[in-house]
Amino acid sequence: MSACFCGSLFGHWPGKPLENLITFALKFFVMPANLTPDYLAAEQRFREAKTTEEKISALEEMIALLPKHKGTEKIYADLKARLSKLRKGEEKKGGPARRVSEYYIKREGVGQVVIVGAPNSGKSALLKALTNAEVDVTEYPFATRKPVPGMMQFEDVQFQLIDTPSISSDYLDPFLPPLIRNADACILTIDLSAPDCLDQPEWVIRALEAQKIELRDAKVSKTPRQSNPRVLPCLVTLTKCDSRDAEVALELLRDVLKDRFKSVMVSVTQKETLPALGRAVFDMFGIIRVYSKKPGKPPEMETPFILPEGGTVIEMAEKVHKVLAERFSFARLWRKGGIEGQRVGRSEELQDKDIIEIHTI
Repeated sequence: MSACFCGSLFGHWPGKPLENLITFALKFFVMPANLTPDYLAAEQRFREAKTTEEKISALEEMIALLPKHKGTEKIYADLKARLSKLRKGEEKKGGPARRVSEYYIKREGVGQVVIVGAPNSGKSALLKALTNAEVDVTEYPFATRKPVPGMMQFEDVQFQLIDTPSISSDYLDPFLPPLIRNADACILTIDLSAPDCLDQPEWVIRALEAQKIELRDAKVSKTPRQSNPRVLPCLVTLTKCDSRDAEVALELLRDVLKDRFKSVMVSVTQKETLPALGRAVFDMFGIIRVYSKKPGKPPEMETPFILPEGGTVIEMAEKVHKVLAERFSFARLWRKGGIEGQRVGRSEELQDKDIIEIHTI
């Protein structure tokens, strides 16, 4: 690089000329980042974001979409640092309520599940039937214009369900992918009464794959969140199972889906079909409920502790209080079909609905 060129750079850049020159050199002479159009679109949403929640959502999407190679190591580190700073800032903030993006839904309950599907596939009706959320159920497509949350009760735990704008063969709301990517899992609705029901799953699956979101039959507790593409556990819900052609449509759909997902058949007009969906969502999370018991007292059955499948006694102790884990001596276990009050150690694997009494030294 000639002295004349360097002098020109130093003369035109204010501030710290050496740092500016280094930035210039990194930009033009280091391995190119080869940023994708999807990444650049997420970056544009970050620049236009007006709330912290929107910025966090955009940064998470940028991290997921960023190509991983030598040329992007500095970008990746910078994005992670920005995200950490924003999250820490959110934890410290308090006071009056702030403006929040309609596409940012704070997670509640055991986990957050987005309901996705083609137009008129029964998403809104399903949310209303399962959660009693205030949502418009219409006969015309694209009635849902923004996400609508509701809480689904399954036995003694709750899951947050979110109705979302429809995904068609030629349109995907650009603000929808970050919401889907940040959820724990997804319900894909398919209308068994619709003439295009065989095409509906591919519309959604391909649109999300283009956004680096891969729907998969998987357990939430065993699926890493930081992945590219983002692997999202998915359950297929076949709506309007009481329609005239439902059985024929189901047989044809089996050939289309090829056992890629677990499925549940429901009808909002047949309330007895709905509990099976709650059970399927619970199973998809790959979790167990464990209840605590103090020595000499009855078990506390109102609010269970949630552990991943295969969780141990010591993990339960840590959930209750870190002091119990540090001073752990042994535990007593009550399990259906087992010995009541059986003495167990820290590595004992627990099962759903176990009752644990922890003893300390």
